[in-house]
Amino acid sequence: MQEKIIFVFPGQGAQYVGMGADICREFASAWYVFEQVSDIAKRDMAKICFDGPQSELNTPENTSLATFTHSVAIAHVIENEYGMPLHTLAYAMAGHSMGQYSALHCVGSMKITDAVQMLAARATYMQNVAGEGGMAAIVGLGKDEIEQCMVAAAGLGYAQISNHNARDQFVISGHNVALDAIVENAQKRGARIAKRLNVAVPAHCALMSNAEKLLRARMDSILFEAPKTNWYSNQTANFMSNPRDVRDALCNQMTHGVRWADIMETFPTYNITRAYELGPGRTLTGLIKRANVGCVSRQTDTASNVRTVLREIGDILIKSR
Repeated sequence: MQEKIIFVFPGQGAQYVGMGADICREFASAWYVFEQVSDIAKRDMAKICFDGPQSELNTPENTSLATFTHSVAIAHVIENEYGMPLHTLAYAMAGHSMGQYSALHCVGSMKITDAVQMLAARATYMQNVAGEGGMAAIVGLGKDEIEQCMVAAAGLGYAQISNHNARDQFVISGHNVALDAIVENAQKRGARIAKRLNVAVPAHCALMSNAEKLLRARMDSILFEAPKTNWYSNQTANFMSNPRDVRDALCNQMTHGVRWADIMETFPTYNITRAYELGPGRTLTGLIKRANVGCVSRQTDTASNVRTVLREIGDILIKSR
């Protein structure tokens, strides 16, 4: 059977001080991306990623730009190795939350300058609502049980499922008092994990409506191209190709949840057999493995991992000739 590759791009949360340093030492093409993003963003992304401190790396704007830079740098290494755009190697691409920007750039839909500037604006708009609420993680309960926990807390404030990452792994966003009640209810129902996240922004829910309006106005000046291979929308959990729909999807993302579990469930339908996570950490790699959807998954967050993936892609190209 012919291999079908999907490149997946993580969102915020996987960043760590030192990310990308060994890759840039070994691959000049990765260093080029760090310099390019630094010039656009007017900040030294290499210093922020390599040296930190963690407190600076963890600021919303730096986190999103650092994750994007690391992801695109690895993509550039792969492109340089095989002398072709990443989208020619991929059957599909998907990004988790802000990882959609990384995916859209690599799929040929969004210029790197536009992606960097929109990520910076997105972080600023989200920070404007900091303090209105937060996020909580719940693992070990089904969706029906999660919704029952939310109903029990409905009179205390607003809450919404903001990430469905696996069959029994959810993130809830909303008002703090409602989240506290939902976490308590989930613990009583036997959740393996039910805790507040160290996040001061209620991402991917209706509390971000003002941020969405600001981003939508800013997006009007951006030219989107049609994705040059299949690109997954976080909101529909399926492919999206119309440039106007793609633009709307990035704006809608501010107030709508990420349907990552649903995206993974489509992999067997499209016979996707290989998933390579481009960026820091292995969050998406782990989720794909645990989803058991017939897809081998690999991370690329170190130079050693990048070399492994380069060899695998090379073997796939040889077998496909």
